[in-house]
Amino acid sequence: MDRYVHHEMRSVYSALVALAVCVPVTTGVRGAPLTAGGLGMFVTCGLAFTVVSTLLHASRVKWFGEVRDFERAVPLDQAPPAVSLRTHPLNAWLLAVMLVPTLALAIAWEPWVALLPLWAALPWLGQAWLAAGWERRNGKVLWRGHDQDAPWKLSVTPRPLPRTATGALPE
Repeated sequence: MDRYVHHEMRSVYSALVALAVCVPVTTGVRGAPLTAGGLGMFVTCGLAFTVVSTLLHASRVKWFGEVRDFERAVPLDQAPPAVSLRTHPLNAWLLAVMLVPTLALAIAWEPWVALLPLWAALPWLGQAWLAAGWERRNGKVLWRGHDQDAPWKLSVTPRPLPRTATGALPE
């Protein structure tokens, strides 16, 4: 099982690594993906898309709202062992799936395609922010993968109590 916030952040990191590889390679082979004005417009539209997407996911709208999924998460008795985001920061499969086609299309077709991983990274970052806020407000931790047949279904565990500097529970 994987913490929902960590899953989203691994996706963000993988997309940013794909972006960090595709842009310099495409620039070296085909030239700059966009002009300065075009890059500004691309980033502005990406941020606007992210804000709208995150607001829709934060709502309770039937097909878009993630909050309803968070609240319907199956409660677990015990928190599973978490895979640290520090030791496994990337999703290798996602990185390969994003990197290879993006780089091929950016070189063979249009250079601006090298910037597409940014369009994926921003909404994933919004999802991670939304889930982290929900976890803080509700005192729970969201997990993915408790059901092997439906790994996207969520489960929750209570947030562990904070510890003092000596490792003891607070009084």
